[in-house]
Amino acid sequence: MRVVDAADGADDWFATGGTLLAEELVDFRRELSQLVARRPSGEVRAWPLVETVQRDGVCAEVFAPAPRAGELPERARRLATRIAERLDVTGVLAVELFETAEGGLAVNELAMRPHNTGHWSIDGAVTSQFEQHLRAVLDLPLGDPSPTAPWSVMINVLGGPEGQTMPERYPGAMADRPEVKLHSYAKTSRPGRKVGHVTATGDELDDALARARAAAAFFQG
Repeated sequence: MRVVDAADGADDWFATGGTLLAEELVDFRRELSQLVARRPSGEVRAWPLVETVQRDGVCAEVFAPAPRAGELPERARRLATRIAERLDVTGVLAVELFETAEGGLAVNELAMRPHNTGHWSIDGAVTSQFEQHLRAVLDLPLGDPSPTAPWSVMINVLGGPEGQTMPERYPGAMADRPEVKLHSYAKTSRPGRKVGHVTATGDELDDALARARAAAAFFQG
């Protein structure tokens, strides 16, 4: 991957005869994600718009709802709903977004499935994305996606001690942060690999973030 800022900036790649994918370079403030679920009969429900923090191209943290969002949540909900309807989506749809420097929204990526940016909903919403996905696929009435706390913070556990699994470090994390929810994907650790996540909820964003980071730290080093 490279940023091309001149007409001949990718000549060496064209010379190989391979296939190239070109994307517009977007000047953005932050990354957001809007999840919706749709069932075949047409009902659509949306979770709160969330902010995602990327590190080395991997989602590291998710704040639900997105702070300092103004009118963006309603615009994102309408946009994601329109996409789901136009594409005749059944199930959960994640619409990853850029908040542009001008305050607009640009679609970055679509994922027609339960998504990492929605994992917070397991512990932070009345209806999680996984339950909602099943309801949608079965064309059952969709559940309430409302948050159960003012703030939820989800932090991905990336890598950790080589060859270990998250449960091997559960005792320390559970004793130190009994209110934080731990989720293991039953994967052996290696650098950069998503092996699980932790979620903290609360009345204050900074407090929830601090508690989630403290719990995640038990699995990182």
